[in-house]
Amino acid sequence: MALQFDLKNKVAIVTGAGPGIGRAAAIALARNGAAVVINYLNNEAAAAETVRLIQSMRRNAVAIQADVTIPEDVQRLAEETVDNFGRIDILVNNAGSVVQLARFEECPPETFDQIIDLNLKSVFLCTQAVLPWMKQQNNGRIINLSSLAATHGGRGGSLPYAAAKAAVNTLTKGLASELGIHRITVNAVSPGIILTPFHDQFSRPERLQEVINATPLQRAGTPEEVAELIAFLASEEAGFITGEVIGIDGGR
Repeated sequence: MALQFDLKNKVAIVTGAGPGIGRAAAIALARNGAAVVINYLNNEAAAAETVRLIQSMRRNAVAIQADVTIPEDVQRLAEETVDNFGRIDILVNNAGSVVQLARFEECPPETFDQIIDLNLKSVFLCTQAVLPWMKQQNNGRIINLSSLAATHGGRGGSLPYAAAKAAVNTLTKGLASELGIHRITVNAVSPGIILTPFHDQFSRPERLQEVINATPLQRAGTPEEVAELIAFLASEEAGFITGEVIGIDGGR
């Protein structure tokens, strides 16, 4: 049974909240009472489905298209959130992807830039954009999506992705130090193998099974398990937790 937290009257932005962990996080936040902005880039149908699922629970949600690697789009995302709901309390920096698997010496510079922009620059831009409202409220929750890859360096052609996620971990800790005076907490969630469409695109089935077999709990995680951790970190119960990178990886 899912835990219950009081997020009533809170407003959350979840980037990349069409499928996978983003959708599960948005639903968990909404189930606990938050109004949720579903950010998406291209997959309008998936974003609309996330909104539908939340509205079926009689909770508030809207979908807003924005490229979180473009400053003007990110600023518009924040402003439209405030236009819709009057405030911003929670930011879940979920948007990210491996983009393209390639050995380091074969990775084109433009692909490296794209990976860094999507996984790291987006966190920088979205966090900057919401801070004026969180500071004005003297309260906020920022939750970044990292990865187990950040600690082992990435394998199978995902080194640039791993490097970006390692930088997210450092950014998380530094921001927590800077923003604590404003009662804004900043934490990162670091999933291991989670069964999402990500692995359909980037993991060979036999390799995925090898990693699951090497996981102490002998299974993959679910988006809903990650979402419950995100909902906890967004709550008042987690108010004294900041600057942490919390693994959710079955013991790997």
